[in-house]
Amino acid sequence: MSVVKKKKRVSKKNKKAWGKYCDIRDVEEFLEDQRLEERLGKFETKPDSELFVIDTGEEAKADDEVEDKKPLSAKLQKRAKLKELPRCFEVLMPTSKVQDPNAKRNRVNPIGSKKTALSKLSEKRKTEKKIFEKKLEEAKKNRKMARDKKRKEKKVRENFNLDLWGNDLPEAKGIPETLCHEFISTEAQLHNVLTTQRLRPKPPVAKTLATRPAVEVPHPGVSYNPSFKEHQELLQEVGQHEQKMMKREAHLLRVTTGMFRRVTQQEKENQWKEEMSAGLPQPHNPANDPEPESETDNEYKAINPPVKNKKKDHKARRKQKEQILEKERLKREKINKKKITDLYKLRQLQSSISESEQQQASSRDKRVQTRAARAAAAPPALSAHAAPRPEPDFVDPALLSGDLRNVKTNSNLLRDRFESLQRRGALAASKVMMKKKRKLKSYFKPGHKVTDNDIEKFLKRNAEKK
Repeated sequence: MSVVKKKKRVSKKNKKAWGKYCDIRDVEEFLEDQRLEERLGKFETKPDSELFVIDTGEEAKADDEVEDKKPLSAKLQKRAKLKELPRCFEVLMPTSKVQDPNAKRNRVNPIGSKKTALSKLSEKRKTEKKIFEKKLEEAKKNRKMARDKKRKEKKVRENFNLDLWGNDLPEAKGIPETLCHEFISTEAQLHNVLTTQRLRPKPPVAKTLATRPAVEVPHPGVSYNPSFKEHQELLQEVGQHEQKMMKREAHLLRVTTGMFRRVTQQEKENQWKEEMSAGLPQPHNPANDPEPESETDNEYKAINPPVKNKKKDHKARRKQKEQILEKERLKREKINKKKITDLYKLRQLQSSISESEQQQASSRDKRVQTRAARAAAAPPALSAHAAPRPEPDFVDPALLSGDLRNVKTNSNLLRDRFESLQRRGALAASKVMMKKKRKLKSYFKPGHKVTDNDIEKFLKRNAEKK
């Protein structure tokens, strides 16, 4: 290493200049030795057994014994390596022997190792519901299935009657010979297979068995030749249905149009004039002038007469205090009397509360039973729309006939069957969606070739459309 010559009058303003023009080799060597001692430890503190080894010739004997021994198999070598530290974790091990400056360092648990109150509650809930046991059983079942599948794959085929080259040929599947090429994909090959030979996937098995209600039997009064009693029963049902619909219409009219009062055209104009003329100077009307007062005398009368400061005497104040105390006493007596009556009413209140609770419990049970029965008999919900309700069919007595030739049908059989399938859950309930027709506006594009005859035709066409 070249010796740095010391220059005279050198600027040592910066750290770089100090390192350049100063000899610091002894400091660097000292620091390097100190770092080496930190990594490997001090030689002074180490015992002689770690620093020196006595050669007794036993190592050579051990080498001969190793040569005589048989080499370990690959399985035993792997087992021996299990005890060693993996190489991937050697980087994480400390190489320095410098002691930790903070000897009493708190151990920080990793995130998720400590159970929170919410996780404890969820685990308790899962143990009560036996979710962990079900998971263990399912895992055992899956392991068993995987084991059986593996054994089945390893099992040697014992039946040799299967023709390996017959069914897998493309010609057997119906694929033409011209398409049997390695550059033609299987999708293109199967696309050209005849429909009779094409393999169709099997539909999946239904998850739940839907119990559909039977077809609704019409009322006997709907018949073309009903009895008088059945016809009258149907008439009563139709009348009740119509009354219900009329009540509903009246209710809707009352809560919508009936809520707002009606105003005549004249009242509306007067209100508008009054609102618009608010704040404007009104014209002089002599009829609205106040009547002249009768001149009786010229005596001066004040608008607000003077008030005399009349003080209450001792008797009046005593009477006032007595009245206030009497009111307070009556109020307390009333409260005490109410407390006593409430104490006597405790049994009655308790019995009424117990009766109401029993009634609520019984009604709750009935509701649960009716909901369960309705849910059991309800068809599956195939769409968001509700199935249409059947309207009662009724034939006027004057239109009744004894034969089928003169019968006049009021309903459509195809629509009734379609709605019946929707109500029973065989078809998804739908809603008629009417498309709005766009109102197209026609424009006349003027130009230098347009004549008066063209303009008249366009105006005539617009008038006919309107």
